Amino acid sequence: MADAASRPFAAGAVAVPLVLPVVGYLSGDVRVMFAVHLFLGAFWFGTAVLGAVVLGPVMGSLSEGANVEFAKGFVPRMNLLMEPVSVGVVGSGIGLAAMMGLWASPSPSLWAALAIATALLVLGFGPLHSFTAGMFDEIAAQDTDHERLAELNKKYGMLSLVELVLMIAIVGTMVGLRWGV
Repeated sequence: MADAASRPFAAGAVAVPLVLPVVGYLSGDVRVMFAVHLFLGAFWFGTAVLGAVVLGPVMGSLSEGANVEFAKGFVPRMNLLMEPVSVGVVGSGIGLAAMMGLWASPSPSLWAALAIATALLVLGFGPLHSFTAGMFDEIAAQDTDHERLAELNKKYGMLSLVELVLMIAIVGTMVGLRWGV
């Protein structure tokens, strides 16, 4: 998959989202860590919206050949990028909460955020990863099974909507954290 996405892209896609939270935490500055968390979280959320609302339906409406051509470039890059981004977001959120002293007396909003973040990671590293890996395998196959590719894309799209709902819910927990709930 790294070869399909290009090795430099793969290295950056894995390193940047995982190194940024470490740098933010080691800075000892809550503002830096907040900026890292916000940047990675906005990227993850924006990508989820784009995937669920725009790219999924567009890919579903393409011809078989166009769908495969688009997916050849898209699937490996997204698969390599979004899992490290999700880990970076959750890690930076946990680190930010620690830097703010929120773990000393965790609020219901903090526990809810942690539970939703865990669910998002399980979703991303479980079924969503399985669907994207299956799409990649179909794209790379000598004889692409277009029906299977379309079915995997459809399942991925439906689960992306669940991911999006969970992301909206986690933003709600962050509002609760802001207001002391």
